[in-house]
Amino acid sequence: MKKVIGNLLLVTGIIVGWNCVGPEDPLDGLLEDLPAVVNTSDAFTFNLKGNKYSFEEKYTLSMQPDSLSVLTTALIVQNWAGKDTTRIFFINASDSTYAWFRITGNLVYTAIESLNVEIQDFPKKILFKGTNFTGTMLYTLVKD
Repeated sequence: MKKVIGNLLLVTGIIVGWNCVGPEDPLDGLLEDLPAVVNTSDAFTFNLKGNKYSFEEKYTLSMQPDSLSVLTTALIVQNWAGKDTTRIFFINASDSTYAWFRITGNLVYTAIESLNVEIQDFPKKILFKGTNFTGTMLYTLVKD
């Protein structure tokens, strides 16, 4: 009798455990306060869904643009809650910041640049720095 009850409890435990559901998957694919990054030879993306999230993330780009390259940049910020400081810095081969974005609200920004300039102006690293960022940010840099 004890063996039958033990087996019944084991089967019941397995059935209950099997039917438990975890948390719902986020609709946009992003987990809160966890950047999603893609860094390949042709593209770099940084996606973030923040909730008063402070961060400093620096990435060395896998892409190697040359003077014949065309870089397409896109930055989309949605649901920005304000009262935060968020910046994106572009760092060249000599470790100098040569350009940066300051995020001050919801925005959609795109730019296409031909790189017929000196090699020191090519982005080698990108630094994302934020204090209490709330909102969704999608940054993309694509080399053609």
